[in-house]
Amino acid sequence: MQMWNLNEGAIRSLVDLPETGMGFQLVEAVVLGITKPLLVLNAERAIDIAEIGLELGDDPSVILRNGLRIIDTMNSGIVQTMFAAPQPHSFKLLGSRISVPQIANPAAGGVLMVALPSSLVKHVSLPANRVFHRFSAFNPDRRVDPTSGSLLPGTYVAPESEIPFVPTGFTAVGRFALPNNLPASHHYVIEVPAGTSVDFGTVAPAFGQAGGGVEAYLKNAVTNAQVPPTPASKLPDE
Repeated sequence: MQMWNLNEGAIRSLVDLPETGMGFQLVEAVVLGITKPLLVLNAERAIDIAEIGLELGDDPSVILRNGLRIIDTMNSGIVQTMFAAPQPHSFKLLGSRISVPQIANPAAGGVLMVALPSSLVKHVSLPANRVFHRFSAFNPDRRVDPTSGSLLPGTYVAPESEIPFVPTGFTAVGRFALPNNLPASHHYVIEVPAGTSVDFGTVAPAFGQAGGGVEAYLKNAVTNAQVPPTPASKLPDE
């Protein structure tokens, strides 16, 4: 399995796209003239998932098997890390768990899904400022402004009600069903202004994790209303 540590040009292209879920993107990209599906973590690590036997289709059993294949491959330790050219380019998002529909994969002739869509989706316009949280395996997190704590468009967070259920980084991975092989121990806090459009959903099982948490999708960029911002903190890993 190949993994690229992406250059700044590729990172800029990826942060301009929405997320598939908190901290990750399922994208299609061109590598040496070949279009491939990639799993991208924090817009900076792209993992080639083209050759691990993923199945096309939107049947839940297919999606769950795809997620397990990805995690099994990542945990196998057989990774060739690529630092230089040629790098993936021409990224296109293949789907998001709440607001962006899954789309056909032109290269494969079907739909590739690795995470079940969120259920019980609710759309609201916030009547007042509200605090949200983000859990990441990375610091800095590419979608969080390091100075202000503001967020890029298309970013996933969690409501304040999730805090009692996420005491550690490993718990965050399980509760938000993330495709991580590292604990999501870096904790970011943002106060989202009144009037912001937010989509809430429950996290379905994926990547061998149970899910069950509540996630929130922020379609538009959000300016942190908390001044000064709360510094990023570190949860225990386990």
